[in-house]
Amino acid sequence: MRDEDPLETWLFKERMAGKPTPRVAAHTRAALGRLSDLLDNATSKKADLWQSGISTWGLWALAPADLARAHQLCRRVIAQGGSGSTHVQEGLLEMIALAKSPSSAVFWLETLDLSRPRDAFAQTRRTYALAALALIACRTDASAGFEALLKAAAHANPQVRAMATLYLGRACSESGGDLPAEAKAVLMDIARNDAAFGPRYQARLALQAAGDGAPLDHPGEVFLFRVCLRGNLQAYRTIAVKSEQTLAHLHDGIQRAFNWDADHLYSFFLNGKLHDWRYAVACPYEEEAMQFADEAIIGNLGLATKHKFLYFFDYGDCHEFDVQMVGVEAKAKRAQYPSVAESHGKAPGQYRW
Repeated sequence: MRDEDPLETWLFKERMAGKPTPRVAAHTRAALGRLSDLLDNATSKKADLWQSGISTWGLWALAPADLARAHQLCRRVIAQGGSGSTHVQEGLLEMIALAKSPSSAVFWLETLDLSRPRDAFAQTRRTYALAALALIACRTDASAGFEALLKAAAHANPQVRAMATLYLGRACSESGGDLPAEAKAVLMDIARNDAAFGPRYQARLALQAAGDGAPLDHPGEVFLFRVCLRGNLQAYRTIAVKSEQTLAHLHDGIQRAFNWDADHLYSFFLNGKLHDWRYAVACPYEEEAMQFADEAIIGNLGLATKHKFLYFFDYGDCHEFDVQMVGVEAKAKRAQYPSVAESHGKAPGQYRW
């Protein structure tokens, strides 16, 4: 199960829990009542919300009649805070998500902009909201779920846009259906024109999941990548790779340019953050990944000049290379790619002994 992917967690819980019982629904209603009392009776000292018993560890079933109340309580917890408020928020958000009600779509869109000072949970809450919309799209009402995700894909925050496009693709994959024509058109526009890398990349993955694809960037041309071992800026190599080649070709080019032995596993993290599965491209020998290096075509990634990402090589020695896309040039006649366009400094040693 992927870390930080609430949709996968909820799909698993859905399979394990089965149909909710009236007893569980009554237990849930009682917990909401306790939380309401705690918020109502809070003094100048913040309430101890742990006493409500709400968290992601319990078994909950939200009856339709209690849904609006859960929405309102969640807004109040976000605004007021209190001891255990993050865990209670998680429990409430999961409770509402597993109700899979199309009527919650407005609440989820509103949640994207709910925040308070020093709100460390804001980004996770946005992820929950978008994952919940994907759950609605693939389980109860595809039209309502996709429509709300498309609205989120136009959000001012590029991180929200990126996550919205990611969950459009996830909803399409989980439902086994097709993306609506409107969704495809919006995603194509994002894939080609969004100012931020994250939305462009995730839109391209979503289109691929739907059996489509954005046009290749710079067909027939060569991408230039400046590569250095993290912390060693004095030694770098610029690798030229054709637009039609893959990240596996870039891996081979880096290994040859530094004269290393390419006999270990590797991954690329296209947002530069190690172990972020949303932007991970794994080597072909991995068991599970959103994308594999020998399938990740350079011209399909949505890269722009100056974009930086991470190449992680050898999971034992943990070598981290910074990679920056520094330009595009015409393909040279009779040249073999990938090739070294520039070499600066002595290559660092591969092994530490």
